[in-house]
Amino acid sequence: MNIENTDLGYEINAGDYTVFFGGVGSLIHHLKSAYPHYNFVRLKQIHSDAVVESADDSQDYLIHGDAHFTTTKNLALCVITADCCPVFFICARLNLIAGIHAGWRGVASKIIPKTLDKMFELGAKPEEIAAFIGPHIQKPSFEVGRDVREQILASIGQPAVGAGSEYFEVISEEKSLVDLNQVVKAQLQQKGIESENVSDLHIDTFTNTHFHSHRRDKEKAGRQISFIIRK
Repeated sequence: MNIENTDLGYEINAGDYTVFFGGVGSLIHHLKSAYPHYNFVRLKQIHSDAVVESADDSQDYLIHGDAHFTTTKNLALCVITADCCPVFFICARLNLIAGIHAGWRGVASKIIPKTLDKMFELGAKPEEIAAFIGPHIQKPSFEVGRDVREQILASIGQPAVGAGSEYFEVISEEKSLVDLNQVVKAQLQQKGIESENVSDLHIDTFTNTHFHSHRRDKEKAGRQISFIIRK
């Protein structure tokens, strides 16, 4: 596996598969120009726990959901983010890939484990799955209220007690910094995905201006597009 920093984002090549994590320039027409042999399919993302199959690019931006999977060759499964976490899976034996848009609501509703469950239903085994976690808002930048913190931590069965843990840090009576990255990794581990099969860029979209951030830029924020493809 190798990682290349391109004008549009980070390209990770792993054999017959490419994972791409887009930056501010990763508009769909730029991606289509840079990768003319790929077919792109986007979901109408709604911060849900819906996992759907994308069969071809005729479904582009027509289906509601926040995770999709495919075995179709040269079909790029897109994930659109601006602080939310893009997560991709590969099961090479089955030629099966998946892409997930996981904001805090998606993490809380366990969209990542539910996507893995779908892959398991299709015959994948935990030890066969490679996972890739892209740029998203990191703990120092992710201040949330108690209710949001508790919803996120409930997804991994962690009660929010004391002044903090590896998953959060209390900064006031009502506010905490939550580590979405660690929660996502805990969800993967609980589903049997070994840490050595998880790749993580660990980039904070809030502090890194090469990426869009809704929390930083509010209504002026754009969106970056990431994708996974079997070539």
